[in-house]
Amino acid sequence: MAFLKQIRAHGFKSFADPTILDFSHDMIGVVGPNGSGKSNITDAIRWALGEQSAKSLRGSNLDDVVFSGSSDRPALDFAEVTLVFDNSNRVFSTIDEDVVEITRKFNKKTRDSDFFINNERVKMRDIQDAALETGLTKSSIAIISQGTISTFAEAKAEARREIFDEAAGVAKYKKRKREATAKLIKTVENLNRVEDLMNEIARRLPNLERQSNKALAYKSKIEELQKYEVAILTRDVKIFKNKIDQLSIQKSALTEKVKILSNDINFSEKEFSEMINETSTSEISMFELNDKFNELVQRISELKVKKNDAESRENNQNKNDHADEIKAKQYKKEFDEKNINVQIEKEKQQQWNNRLTEVKEKYDYLSDKFENLYAEVNSIRENAWRLKMQKENLEKQQHSSNFSNANYGSQAIINHAKTIGGVIGTLMSLVQVQEKHQVAISVAAAASMHSVVMKTSDDVKRAVEFLKRNQAGRVTFLPLNTLNPSTIQGPQRTAIQQQPGFIGFANDIVTIDEQYRAALDYALGTIIVVDNYDSAIMLAKNINYRFNIVTLEGERILPHGAIVGGKTKNQNIFAQTQQSENNLEEISEKLQQFEQLELDKNQQLNDVKNDRDKTRDEINTLSSTIRVSIDAYNQMINQLRSISEDYKIITGKSLDPNDNTKSNELESIKFAKEIAKLELERDNAQLEINALSANKNKYADRQKELNEQNSVKRQELSDLKDQLSKVSAELEVLHVRNIESLKRLTEGYGITSDTALEMEEVQFENEEEVRDRIIQLTNDLRDLGNVNLDAIVEYQQEKERHDYYLVQTKEIREAVEKLESIIHDIDIAMETQFKKVIDDVNEALPEAFRRLFGGGTAKLIYTDPENILETGIDIQVSPPGKKISNLNLLSGGEKSLVALSVLFSILKARPLPLVILDEAEAPLDPANVERFARYIKHFTNHTQFIVVTHREGTMENVDILFGVTMETKGITKIVKIKLIDAKKMVAEESPTT
Repeated sequence: MAFLKQIRAHGFKSFADPTILDFSHDMIGVVGPNGSGKSNITDAIRWALGEQSAKSLRGSNLDDVVFSGSSDRPALDFAEVTLVFDNSNRVFSTIDEDVVEITRKFNKKTRDSDFFINNERVKMRDIQDAALETGLTKSSIAIISQGTISTFAEAKAEARREIFDEAAGVAKYKKRKREATAKLIKTVENLNRVEDLMNEIARRLPNLERQSNKALAYKSKIEELQKYEVAILTRDVKIFKNKIDQLSIQKSALTEKVKILSNDINFSEKEFSEMINETSTSEISMFELNDKFNELVQRISELKVKKNDAESRENNQNKNDHADEIKAKQYKKEFDEKNINVQIEKEKQQQWNNRLTEVKEKYDYLSDKFENLYAEVNSIRENAWRLKMQKENLEKQQHSSNFSNANYGSQAIINHAKTIGGVIGTLMSLVQVQEKHQVAISVAAAASMHSVVMKTSDDVKRAVEFLKRNQAGRVTFLPLNTLNPSTIQGPQRTAIQQQPGFIGFANDIVTIDEQYRAALDYALGTIIVVDNYDSAIMLAKNINYRFNIVTLEGERILPHGAIVGGKTKNQNIFAQTQQSENNLEEISEKLQQFEQLELDKNQQLNDVKNDRDKTRDEINTLSSTIRVSIDAYNQMINQLRSISEDYKIITGKSLDPNDNTKSNELESIKFAKEIAKLELERDNAQLEINALSANKNKYADRQKELNEQNSVKRQELSDLKDQLSKVSAELEVLHVRNIESLKRLTEGYGITSDTALEMEEVQFENEEEVRDRIIQLTNDLRDLGNVNLDAIVEYQQEKERHDYYLVQTKEIREAVEKLESIIHDIDIAMETQFKKVIDDVNEALPEAFRRLFGGGTAKLIYTDPENILETGIDIQVSPPGKKISNLNLLSGGEKSLVALSVLFSILKARPLPLVILDEAEAPLDPANVERFARYIKHFTNHTQFIVVTHREGTMENVDILFGVTMETKGITKIVKIKLIDAKKMVAEESPTT
């Protein structure tokens, strides 16, 4: 039976060239001198079948299996061996192929070892399992060398047992037992470890369960509280918002009224001052005119005396005249005097008419100017009103934003920073945020941005006292000397940084002066910024919802799992604040310009009005004076006509008023003319005095009127200020309450003011009961004390782990029992098969012993019959004519025959497909060699033999001979040879080899 059909080797030991050995016979002989590489054939078979021991392959390390070179051949860097087997009898039971090729390759450079079965890559274990089926293992009788024979008889009983284990097929059972035992040890270790873990968890579970139940109670109550509190707080915020809006409108209206009334009072007071000045000016002018008037009166009086004297002289001169002449002179004199008055009155009228024309023109000019100024003032007021509306709307929006961000109190602190001392500024004013991060930071820390950074806690104390004293709201202070900020550090920080979508930690992506770093870390130190919602959810799960996470779009995941999403109009507080401030500043500047312009125009309007009123009064006075003068003039003309008629009756001549002949003019007439002129001046002075007196009285009346009006206005202003103060105080209270509600919503639930205002209002049957329930829940939560919310998940996880380990423990115990049962079954199978092979060998041993010894008997015995699995094997032998109690008493040849007889008995009991005999018969004498060789023939029906030999008796009995030579030093060459050539080859072997 040719089981091994072919060996192909290249690079293995001395097989430098590709070498092929075709085995088509049942008994093959291999001959050659020592050192030629005969045993390398055996080593090649061992190596290809998975041998790992370099010592078993007659080397020091694995590299020794590769051709190391010779004097004229370089070393190779690989070794490859292929064994071709006939598997038609399915010796390899797991391979359903008639031919099985097993290949092993080794690369010295890469250190790669590759194994193949029928050109398919396999593991070394697969090759070793295949070797077990052939019996070609380290301890089996499939490979028998001279050393094996010599040590077999001399070996201890326990060591000798290994060969019988292999023969009994116990090796695979022992392997299975070793694997099962190793697995059992590992399983028991695993069981102990699992039980330790389970016991540790079991010790922790009761406390965790208590904490979990407490946390569940807390969670239930907090959820109920949140439901009620959010509903109540959002309702309060809406109510506060409506009231604040109403009061803000009322406050704006009152402020405007106060402003208008204050301006009116200022104008009235200014006009009052002007009236005083005008009165003073009028009095001065009156004094001056009175002096002039008195001077004129004095002068007129003096002239009248002179006139009377002249008339007396003239009368004395006329005593001798005729009565008619006297009378005519009197008429002439009276006519001339009256005519003088007529001329003077006419001059007066001319002056007054000229003045009236001037004053009317001035009045028309002032009226036009007044109308234009009035239109300008109205236009300015309309534009100012529009700007005020814009400003009020912006302030309302900013006010609402400020209050929603708890900025009211902060602003009060900033406004009085110098008074308080130690105020650095709001956190928002100290940081710089890139535009791409502004939404994320706004959403994550809007409330914190309005916290006020202070130098020390003492400064905070003064600031708190200021807020209390002025009821200016509540503020979060960040004193730099006491802050102990918390940031994410250590392995957890590194792990978070490696998460997909990670942008940065909020306190790292915001810029601030390093001296204020503690405030920034306190506010933003545990906030993580990621790119989008999916990244946020993934990160939150990975860190067990421990920290605040916010996306660039403004979604926010709070600790413990609450999620805030959506979008509001003003969620970027940085951009919103800057825009609002810019708009307000621009409108305020324009409004201030308009207000100043209105003041200037109003002053001009008031001045024009006063001038116009004065002009109108002067027109009325002049018109009245002219009418009186015309009446007087007409009366004097009539008198002149009457005198002229009387004069004509006497003289026959008419008197002409236009006759300016002065030749006959009397001295008294001259005085009369001068007196008339002075009286004209006196009358004009009197008119001016009267006008000034009238103005003075008018100014006095206006002063009184203004005083009375201002008194009423001041009282009205005081009342308005009281109302404004009350509205402001009420507004302050509402702001504070609104801030507190919004702060609880923002910090507790992540709900902004815009979101709160958009939420649907929840209706309660009894709101008071709900508020009482909130108080009760708040007290219950306080009574619960410290709560570990992680205990819920931790308890569930630990409980699941405990249950899992409980199941694992049961399964592992079952596995232990199963492994113990397997080991027990293996022990039974090994014991059964071992006893069977010993019995079978004992049955075949007597015949084999007789054939090799030519007689005698032999038997295998147990050294420990009670422990078959551990017992050693002794051999009792009785060679022909001898009684031996100890194998060591036999000669070397006899020991070899004993070993061979036992080995052949094993082959008979358990035939192997292939046996390699490597100079196994070397110690035998020629007769026994001949007997040995012939005896092998009895086994060739079931076993293929490869015999490496030097003995002629063996060579004569093999089917084919292969000669092994080294024509080139270090390189083995194999050829088929005849018996005679084999004898020559052995004969030529060096005596030293």
